[in-house]
Amino acid sequence: MARDDGYMSVKLRHEFETLLIDEYWLLDNSHFEDWLDLMSDAIRYWAPVRENLDRNEEDFFQPDLLTHFDENKTEMGLRVARLRTGSAHAEEPPSRQRHFVSNIKILDASEPNLIKVASNFIVFRSRPGYEEHLFIGSRRDRWLRLDNNWRLLERLIIFDHDVIENITVFV
Repeated sequence: MARDDGYMSVKLRHEFETLLIDEYWLLDNSHFEDWLDLMSDAIRYWAPVRENLDRNEEDFFQPDLLTHFDENKTEMGLRVARLRTGSAHAEEPPSRQRHFVSNIKILDASEPNLIKVASNFIVFRSRPGYEEHLFIGSRRDRWLRLDNNWRLLERLIIFDHDVIENITVFV
C-alpha cells in the first residue's frame, strides 16, 4: 500500500481521527469495557514524569525513570473492574468527564499493519463540591492491525503538568 499517495494519506488520517474520537466517546460515556477491547493484549499504557532537560533535547522525560503510571492490559482491566465495584472511593459518585483530541498526525505508516499516531488531548474531570481537574498533554500511539481491526499496542502519554493530582480517568 503506497503511503505517500495523497488519497491514502487522507483516508488513513480520517480513519484514525474517527477511531480516536470514537475512543473518547466510549470513555466519556463510561463504556470502559468496550474501550478496553480497543487495546491489544500486549498494550503498554504509560505516562513518564517529565523534567526540564536541555532545551535541545527532543523529549522532556527520561523513559527509564519514574512514571505516573505504567500499565498493561491486565492492570487496566483491574482498574475498569474496580470502577464498577463502588470501592474506587475517588470515583464515588462517578466523575463527570469530557475528553477532547486534536492535532492528530500520522507519524509513520511505513509498515502495513503498524501505524504511529501523535495527538494532543484535554481531559476535563469534575466532582461534586466544585472539584475540577484539567489534564492537558500529548499522546504518541502505536496501533496494530489485527483481524482487520486496529488495536492499541502502546500509548505514551506526555502530560504538560509537572504534578498530576488524583488521576483516575483514562487518557
